[in-house]
Amino acid sequence: MLDVTRPTLLLNKKISITNISKIKDRADRNNLIMRPHFKTHQSLEVGKWYKNQGIDRITVSSISMAKYFSKDWNDILIAFPVNILEIETLNNISEKCKLGLLVDNYIVLEHLSDKLTRNVIIYIKIDVGYKRAGIIYKNLEDIDKIINHCSDDIKLNFNGFVSHFGDTYNSRSESDIIEKYKKSIMKLSKLSESYKNCEFSVGDTPSNSLVNYYPSFITEIRPGNFIFYDLFQHLIGSCKIEDIALRMICPVVSIYKERNEILIYGGSVHFSKDSVHIDDRQCYGYVYNYENLWNEKNRVGIVKSLSQEHGIVKVENTQNFTIGDLVSIIPVHSCLTVDKMQDFFIEGNKHSIMG
Repeated sequence: MLDVTRPTLLLNKKISITNISKIKDRADRNNLIMRPHFKTHQSLEVGKWYKNQGIDRITVSSISMAKYFSKDWNDILIAFPVNILEIETLNNISEKCKLGLLVDNYIVLEHLSDKLTRNVIIYIKIDVGYKRAGIIYKNLEDIDKIINHCSDDIKLNFNGFVSHFGDTYNSRSESDIIEKYKKSIMKLSKLSESYKNCEFSVGDTPSNSLVNYYPSFITEIRPGNFIFYDLFQHLIGSCKIEDIALRMICPVVSIYKERNEILIYGGSVHFSKDSVHIDDRQCYGYVYNYENLWNEKNRVGIVKSLSQEHGIVKVENTQNFTIGDLVSIIPVHSCLTVDKMQDFFIEGNKHSIMG
């Protein structure tokens, strides 16, 4: 066991690699490109596990993340609408790296044409109802305007469409996830009728974890969270609890017998403030004894609240705990937990993420 004295994030390599294999098999069966999103782990070390399974292109969430991963990868899609204030950083990414950019408005293209000194691949971000970013799928006028501009600029090579089915994260069951996926696919299929020779890339962990068959116009999937999963993904039906590859280890610093609660060193600066509802109670993580590190069947409590450094855990019996004990916690949101912690341990070795 690792000698833990403060909040420490552990990663199970075996579970993670199994998770990669499962999604890769789904992609292969459907003749799809798998372009995993690296915002979840942000790690060069974890990136090697994908390469070992024959994956050669990735997705990132920022220009700075693209620059970081361009050390090891030469085909990167930045799945976030272009921030024109970082064009200089874009220009400094190696020309050996095939770089894909997302746009959802015409004005950005004018800046790219004026300021870019390298060639890039352009994808149009399509909104199929999530209303976070993108051009609405029915707006062919704006889509054509972007495509026409790219055709007149040798640096901007239009390649296709990217969509994120964010509504699946509002699901409450496997069937609900699949139903939301089908509704989004139907909208994209209408778009595909007008743009038959374009790539269509979709990405969300819930549907990519469950859908077995994709229509022929879909060319690529971009899930990210699936490599670790988390409590949220389990509760909406994306994964089994044994598929979750992360545990936060926290010291017990105080015990309150009168209210059946313990205080842990571990707060929002470690977990983030994301929560779920369990039996009408807010929950920030499932809690287990450290000795049962990867045994998800013997839960001893839930994290009921977080402040900056503190966590309050509701337990059935405080007599099972002593000050100085360690507890193991399944976090609600693995992406944010990894980002907060900035490092994790794999088989006893510490690995830092981009920073």
